[in-house]
Amino acid sequence: MPEGFLTFDPDQPLPFHSPRCAALLEYWDRKRGARPMPSRAEIDPAELKPILPHIMMLTAEHAPFRVLYRLVGTEFVRFAKFDFTGRYADALNFQDDEGVDWTEYYLASVEARRPGLDLTYWTVDDTLRRWIEFLICPLSNDGKVIDRFISIEDYEHLNLTEIDTLPPVAEQ
Repeated sequence: MPEGFLTFDPDQPLPFHSPRCAALLEYWDRKRGARPMPSRAEIDPAELKPILPHIMMLTAEHAPFRVLYRLVGTEFVRFAKFDFTGRYADALNFQDDEGVDWTEYYLASVEARRPGLDLTYWTVDDTLRRWIEFLICPLSNDGKVIDRFISIEDYEHLNLTEIDTLPPVAEQ
């Protein structure tokens, strides 16, 4: 499991730094009811409108394990300076986590069959220190195999000048 990433029992939710991450977990939990997780068909983007710019939808492939970004919210695109919809997680390098393979986070969620959460701090150009909190929630169309995810990232507020100084996402 990636360092700092915590899978947790959704019946015992953790305190969140980001109200957007808390909102997604509450929505996911409501949709799952008494089951381990909801299906993709139960997720209605219109119900997520206030947080939709921070949402990603992903597909899991299992042989070998890979995750494909199906939908990337507009805040991701603005922050990354690149729309990575249709790309695999293991084929991208993000400016704030060079060398990290995001596939590992999704795999940890699959292995635990639970949501996963992390809060990290990062610095750009040795001067800009900010937090990022992300939440990964598994989805299953048949109630057994995790085949999708809904995920969210929220960033400590960055002004437009700070965002302009960030390097773009690069493909490997």
